[in-house]
Amino acid sequence: MHVSPMFLSSSRVTYRALVRRLTLMVSLSVAMGCHGILDVSDPTLIQDSDIANGAGANAQRLNASTAFMNNMPIVARDVAYFTDEWTYDVTATSVLTNNRFALLDLRDSHGIEQADETANNDQHLGRLSQIYWQTSIALKAANAYAADSVRSEYLGQLYGIRGYVMLQMAEDLCPGFPINDVVDSRTTYGGPLTTDSAMAWAGHILDSAVKYSRDSARFVTLARVTKGRALLDQGKYDSAAAVVASVATEDSYATEGTRPNMSITSCATCLVTALGNGEGGNGVFFAAPGDPRVPLRFLRVRHTNPSDSLFVTTKGRNPSDVMTLASGVEARLIEAEVALHAGSDNWKPILDNLRATVGLDTLVDPGTPDSRLDLLYRERALWLLMTGRRLGDMRRLITNYGRGAETVFPTGVWHGGTGATYGTATSIPFSLVNQKRYNPNITTGCTAR
Repeated sequence: MHVSPMFLSSSRVTYRALVRRLTLMVSLSVAMGCHGILDVSDPTLIQDSDIANGAGANAQRLNASTAFMNNMPIVARDVAYFTDEWTYDVTATSVLTNNRFALLDLRDSHGIEQADETANNDQHLGRLSQIYWQTSIALKAANAYAADSVRSEYLGQLYGIRGYVMLQMAEDLCPGFPINDVVDSRTTYGGPLTTDSAMAWAGHILDSAVKYSRDSARFVTLARVTKGRALLDQGKYDSAAAVVASVATEDSYATEGTRPNMSITSCATCLVTALGNGEGGNGVFFAAPGDPRVPLRFLRVRHTNPSDSLFVTTKGRNPSDVMTLASGVEARLIEAEVALHAGSDNWKPILDNLRATVGLDTLVDPGTPDSRLDLLYRERALWLLMTGRRLGDMRRLITNYGRGAETVFPTGVWHGGTGATYGTATSIPFSLVNQKRYNPNITTGCTAR
């Protein structure tokens, strides 16, 4: 079996290595001492036929789902740094050297590319590509070996994950990124994608997710909300509202386990993470006292500005906390944006009804189209904090509403007190050097920022 390097990430898993992991998972469902799936002449040599059955199909589905659950919180962490959700307090400029998270916070495209090149690891693209690749293997197994009673459920979940990941790439990455896949156990290298083509691709995948997930409430939520999100990005507002209309507000699809925690380290020479609070002049004030959507904990005063108090959120800090990947709350937020875009007064009741579920007062209508849009996107930011949505939202304000990037992203002098200024990137780059090393179809880097 021929296997080529498939994606650039810290976990370069070959197809054979994945088969070994999947076979171990399958073996857990087989009683000890029985014959069959582990009854091979050389237990270290795993053949494709060893998992060519219903248990193997389920194991591959679980492997793709686990990769999704484990990697999406880390993807959301990159988004939090790159946007206005998280900020740094810098106590020593020396710690900025090759610090990828600080470079993300600065939106320094060249620095991010160099850091990934040095590590030989396109971290954001690599994590998302890994999930995408694993769904390819799992979908093939589900179609071939899953029992009729569960096949539709498996396919609904897997297409939902695949479409979600494709959409996340379109929302986060600079145009020109590739998608590498696995076909018949061989790596296939993709060419550069535009944002529009990637979103259209995600939409087609999500159509399949909606089709197959009809028998599982959780998978329906994942499929329909993600499809609505894609349609919103594409400016297909009425269709976006229609696809999420049947999702109940209380429905959700979430990770199993905690999302990334805020750093609460306090030392003399380190970078300390805190909630963004009006970062770079344009950022949302996430540290809003008394807002149950973002429970706060005081961290310390800013090193370079003692009058600036820094906070972290206690949301997501407990082992039992989860990261919500799709929810009925997001469905209502999509409907509110569609209503506002259409000039309907219903946008405010939708938001007020959501706020009532957590004991918040009704909103005051600011009265103008631009200020209403600002208010809506502030509500989205607070409801969807640390879920990986913020970068897609900020880019949509630019592409769909004509906002200038300098009015959407943090700008001016970086808050770290180092004299640095924010970069102009509006999307996360990939490393051209890394991609050219393995993918013959990629000859140019990001075609836009």
